[in-house]
Amino acid sequence: MKRYHGHHRVEAGFYWTPARWEIITVPREGGMLPGGEEITYVRLPVTLVMLVGAMLGAAYVIFLPLIGFVIFFGFAGKKLLLLLGKALRPMLPNPARAPEEED
Repeated sequence: MKRYHGHHRVEAGFYWTPARWEIITVPREGGMLPGGEEITYVRLPVTLVMLVGAMLGAAYVIFLPLIGFVIFFGFAGKKLLLLLGKALRPMLPNPARAPEEED
């Protein structure tokens, strides 16, 4: 992949700077990349951008509700176990209060 530097004139497309994890979009007419010579850009193919965008969108749609359910049922399960422990505590034998055996 060809590398470009800031403040260079480039053709239209998507340019990614790994140092900042930023994608710059250059319009159809072309344009200048922002920043100075120290900033390096890599031109991304449009098909790659579209494919990665679709995959990230699908992951968001699948995992956002899943994470919500995991958090909700985890919270509800902890509360239920706490409530169950408080309810069963009087019925469980307590070794500290066991009656002393007499000889």
